[in-house]
Amino acid sequence: MLCPGGFTPYRDVDCRDLAIFYEATRDLRGTTYKPYLVATQEARGVNFRFICNSTIMTRPPQNAITMVCIFKPFCKEHDKARAVVTSICKMGCYNCY
Repeated sequence: MLCPGGFTPYRDVDCRDLAIFYEATRDLRGTTYKPYLVATQEARGVNFRFICNSTIMTRPPQNAITMVCIFKPFCKEHDKARAVVTSICKMGCYNCY
C-alpha cells in the first residue's frame, strides 16, 4: 500500500530512470555509480532515490552500496528542468556528502 506523499516501493531501474540519473550525475568525478534500484516521489517534480553500486577511485578502489537522491522539476522550459543530485549517502551510515 502506498502512503500519500511517500515514496513508491523500490523497483528495477529502466531506461527513462537511467537517462535522469546520468543527466544529474554526468559532472561527478572520483566515484562511479551503477544504479540498480529506484523509488520515486512526486512533489513539485519527481524525487528519485537510486540504490547504486559505487566505486571510489582510490588505491585500492573502494566499493560500497550508495543511495543517490536526485530531484527532477516539473518544467516546460528544458534548461530549467535539469535533474540535480540532492544528496549521496553511503548505505549503513548517516553521513551524507
